[in-house]
Amino acid sequence: MAEYKNQTLSGVVALDSNSFDNIDFKDAELTYDGGRPPAFNNCRFDNARFTFRESAGNTLLFLRAMAPAQTNMRDVVLGLMPELKA
Repeated sequence: MAEYKNQTLSGVVALDSNSFDNIDFKDAELTYDGGRPPAFNNCRFDNARFTFRESAGNTLLFLRAMAPAQTNMRDVVLGLMPELKA
């Protein structure tokens, strides 16, 4: 687990198991493969994008497949992440 503090990161940044405190992500590709979730505190994102690969990518595809209204599973997806409900 790497700890990043008080810096600007750009380019490809691996997220798995890492912690980020007071980081500016500028023009960064943030990659997550499905390992231990990263920790973020007081970070800023300027033209940053997320890439979900390996098991994380498969999980995201599964959730997206459940999300359309015609699946009748949207509430299941939202129930997994109650923080998303406004």
